[in-house]
Amino acid sequence: MRLLQRSGARDTLGTGLSSARARFERRAARARRRPWLLGLVVILIGAVAGGLVWLGWFSSLLLAQRVEVKGVSGAQARAVREVAALPLGTPLMRVDTDAAVTRLERDRRWVGISVSRSLPHSLVIELTPRVAVLGVRLPSGQVEMYDRDGVAFREVDEAPPSVPLVSSAGGASADGVKAVLQALAALGRELRTEVVEVSLTGTDRVSFQIDSDSGRRTVVWGGPGDAVTKAKLVSVLLTQPGQTIDVSVPEAPVTR
Repeated sequence: MRLLQRSGARDTLGTGLSSARARFERRAARARRRPWLLGLVVILIGAVAGGLVWLGWFSSLLLAQRVEVKGVSGAQARAVREVAALPLGTPLMRVDTDAAVTRLERDRRWVGISVSRSLPHSLVIELTPRVAVLGVRLPSGQVEMYDRDGVAFREVDEAPPSVPLVSSAGGASADGVKAVLQALAALGRELRTEVVEVSLTGTDRVSFQIDSDSGRRTVVWGGPGDAVTKAKLVSVLLTQPGQTIDVSVPEAPVTR
């Protein structure tokens, strides 16, 4: 009986050693294969990356063939394409989109500018045109158009009828634009029709003439702010004698 037990223990030990040896050999084989697999993965990644670089930067399969403009159309879209000067017939990835954005921003007619690529053959320009809210008559006779932020972005021969026109030797600031728009809005429709010769002094101090049946009066409006109070004071002081009404300091209005 003891001999049988010893024989069984030796068999179990032998089987265990054989199994452990087999597991060790399998792990060793996997360890030997791992560098080869890693190398193969690296080679595949490099090949894919190289293919993409060649496809985007050097091949003729992804050429820039058209420029799409979003945000404007017609003549404005043609002007955008001209200013952007994006090269066609060039591989898409080699087109310098940042340089195109810089050229468009320099023009100042547009805001919110972006230039992107759209596979397989398009360059896309997205932007928003500035909207003129004020025209400033320059000493040269030209009219400089300003947007609501006080940015001068275009010169024209004449301002559109819907855009207020002022005279200024030094142009307009954002505060000046705001002051003019506030004054015209606060005066009311009837009185606004009598306003002539709006001018800016120092880019942000507003004055204008009121041409009524009782004659022409000068109103010194001042800068932005207190527009409703100033408009009420102008209406009241127009009934008083004096050629000049100064409401630039609404707490202390003056007629003279």
